[in-house]
Amino acid sequence: MAEAEEMAPEDAGAAAEGTDPDGRLEDHLAGGALVKAYTSETQAAGRKPSHLVETCLLEATEAQGKRATFYIEAPGNHKLAFTSRLGDEDMVVLAKVFKAPLPFLGRLDLSYNLLSDIGAQQLASGLLGPQAKRLTALSIRSNSVGPIGCHALCGALRNTPALRRFDISMNPLGRKGGLMLVELVKDCPELLEIFMGDTEADIDVLVSLAAVLLSSPSQLKVCDIQNPRISTLQEDHTVHLGRMLRVDTHITELYLGKHRIRDDGIRQLVDFLLENKVLRVLDLRCNELGAAGAEHLGKLLASDCQLLTLNLSGNRIGEKRNVDGARALSEGLSYNTNLRHLDLNHNSLCGPALELLGAVVEKSTTLESLEVFHSEWDQAASFKFHTILNDRSRKLPLKADFVTSEVDLRIDICKADTFSR
Repeated sequence: MAEAEEMAPEDAGAAAEGTDPDGRLEDHLAGGALVKAYTSETQAAGRKPSHLVETCLLEATEAQGKRATFYIEAPGNHKLAFTSRLGDEDMVVLAKVFKAPLPFLGRLDLSYNLLSDIGAQQLASGLLGPQAKRLTALSIRSNSVGPIGCHALCGALRNTPALRRFDISMNPLGRKGGLMLVELVKDCPELLEIFMGDTEADIDVLVSLAAVLLSSPSQLKVCDIQNPRISTLQEDHTVHLGRMLRVDTHITELYLGKHRIRDDGIRQLVDFLLENKVLRVLDLRCNELGAAGAEHLGKLLASDCQLLTLNLSGNRIGEKRNVDGARALSEGLSYNTNLRHLDLNHNSLCGPALELLGAVVEKSTTLESLEVFHSEWDQAASFKFHTILNDRSRKLPLKADFVTSEVDLRIDICKADTFSR
C-alpha cells in the first residue's frame, strides 16, 4: 500500500524558518519538553504513561532539524503495550500535550486500543480538524468506536486538510456508521486510502459506496471493505461494485474478503473487470468460489489484465478433488504476463490440481510468489515443486510459503517460517 506520507502535499512554509505561523517543531521539542509534558500530564490524570508514545517523542527529539513533522505510533497489540493500552482518558491527556505542536503531527496510530465513542469524540475535538494541518494518516483500527464516535471523527476529518489515509476497520459501526464513512469519501476527494472492513456494514453501505465512487470525483486508490453483513443470496453488490470498477481510473487495491461471493457473482464481477486497466490488487479471500468461479477468473487472467496480486485463499476451488478450477487458472496464467503474487491456500487443491499449477509456474517468467502450502499434497505434486524451487536456471527464483526437502527418496512439504511477498 502506498505510504501516506509520500502522498501528502508538501508544506512549503515548514521548511522556511520564521515564515510559518505555527513556529518551528524544534521549539516544542527542545530539551525534551514534549516528553516531560506528556509524563507530567499522565501522572496528573492518574494514568500510566504509554511507553510507545514516549518512544515516539524521544525519537522526534533526537531527530530535531531533520524532520518537518513528528508521529505517534501506539498500537495496543504491541508487546510493550500489554499493560498500558490507551483509553478514553488518555485522549484528554494527548489533546492537552499536543495542543501547541498539533500542526506538526504527521501520523497518528491508535489501533488495537480501548477507545469508545467518548474517546473518539475527545480525539476528534482535540487532535483533528484544521489545526492538524499536516496529519496524513489516522488509524483507530480495532477499538470499540460506534456510530456516535464515527460521526464525531468524520466531522473533524472533513476539516483535516492533508488526510490521505484513514483506518477505522474492526469497529462496530453498523449500517449507520458505514454510511457516514461513505459520505466522508464523497466529501473528501483527496482521501486516497480507506479501511472500513469488519465494521458490521451491510449491503446498503456497499451499494452507496459504489455509487459514490462511480459519480464523485474521488481519487481513492485503496479500498478495504471486507466482511460486510451480507444476508441476501442475490449478490447485487457485485453488480454495483463491478459497474463502478468498469469505469474507475483510480482504485488500485480492492479488498473484498468474506463477501459471500459465489460463482455467479464472480462471473458478473469479471465481466466488468475485463474493462478495468488500473486495478493491481484484488483480494477475494474467504468467499464461496468453486471451480466454475475459478474458470471466470482464469478468463480474466488470460485477458492479460493488469493485476499484480490475486488472493483466492479460503475458497472451495478444489473441493471434492475437482481439478477444473486449477486447470482454468493455470491456462489463464499461461497467457498472463503481469501477475506477480498468487495465493491459493485453503482451497482443498489435490495433487493433480497442484501439478497443473506447477506446470505453468515452471514456465512462468513473471510470477514471483505462490502460496499453496495448505493444500492436499501428494508425492507427484511435491516432486514437481521440489524441482521448481531448486531450479537455478530461473530468471527470478520463486518465493513460496513452503519449502521442500528430500528424505529417503521422499519429498516432504514444510511451511516456510520466513515467507514474505
